[in-house]
Amino acid sequence: MILLAVDIQKGITDERLYGYDEFVLNVKRLIDEARAAGVEVVHVRHDDGRGSGFSAGDEAFEIDGRFAPEAGEKIFDKDVNDAFIFYTGLADYLETKGVTKVIIVGLQTDYCIDASVKGGFANGFEMIVPAYCNTTRSNDYMDGETTYKFYNENMWPGRYAKCLSVDETVELIRAYKKSEVCPLINDCGPEPIETERLILRGFTMDDADSMMRNWVSDDYIQGMYGEPSYKTKEEVEALISKFIKRCQGGYSFRWAIIEKSSGECIGQAAYFLVNSQGAFGEIEYCIGSAYQGKGYATEATKAVIDFGFRYAGFNKVQICVRPSNTPSKRVIEKCGFTYEGALRDYFMINGQFEDRLYYSILREEWRG
Repeated sequence: MILLAVDIQKGITDERLYGYDEFVLNVKRLIDEARAAGVEVVHVRHDDGRGSGFSAGDEAFEIDGRFAPEAGEKIFDKDVNDAFIFYTGLADYLETKGVTKVIIVGLQTDYCIDASVKGGFANGFEMIVPAYCNTTRSNDYMDGETTYKFYNENMWPGRYAKCLSVDETVELIRAYKKSEVCPLINDCGPEPIETERLILRGFTMDDADSMMRNWVSDDYIQGMYGEPSYKTKEEVEALISKFIKRCQGGYSFRWAIIEKSSGECIGQAAYFLVNSQGAFGEIEYCIGSAYQGKGYATEATKAVIDFGFRYAGFNKVQICVRPSNTPSKRVIEKCGFTYEGALRDYFMINGQFEDRLYYSILREEWRG
């Protein structure tokens, strides 16, 4: 079980909200009760985009100080109403921790709370909504009180959530006994890696132009691992935003591959599939055409393998390839993977089926 505090940000937390004083007192009470009982408090912030005045770097974007996260509490940023949309990494994080119940509080009832209640329900979580712990402003169609009651008393109960009083929620929190699954891997996220010729680090918005020059706009390169190509800077920035958000929970790992000599982003590497209970991760990578044949893919892949065992704590690292992708098969051989087997006719490529060949390295083999 967790307490999810959604969008209680400086720019929207004020007296224009219905039942403002009661909301503040109730949410503060539940956060204090959760921390005292060992229930994890997770925070969400909404980002309206650069230049909106309600984005990273803007004062209005920050969480209201009365509800500020304590050290070690996770913060997930989103750019749509639903906090559980796949690329925030929130659902992945909760599933990794074995969480099944989510107590949701915050702003605003008819926007991000409604979307997140339904999004959490759709992802299989038991959603719990305490009374007068979400609120909203009046709009052109309904005043704040009517809006609040429509969702809390009509829309959610018996459909998407269990709606409880604050006292009932406090009792639930106090009765909490930690039963979540203990992940077998570490939530370290994509920490920077340095090799002889490369730097692997998390993506930033400043990578957009370099990515477009070198790989992400290339139909062939993107098509080699089943991804679309991105032709405009806006598309690439949206992709980067998803990369960054997906890594917020710490159990997702994706790196920009930077050539030291030029500073260019020449590709990417990732553990695109992570299983915390099986303690394994599956690697994908791509290198721009102009930088192939230089050993960069092997250098980056070896570094990612080492990170997976040394820092993420994997027991197994795996990778797959199509039989026709000869360059990637050479990389796999140079990195010391062992062939495991094939999923036959797994891919449909240009009207033809191809197998998916699996390779892996175990921790004991890496140590050796």
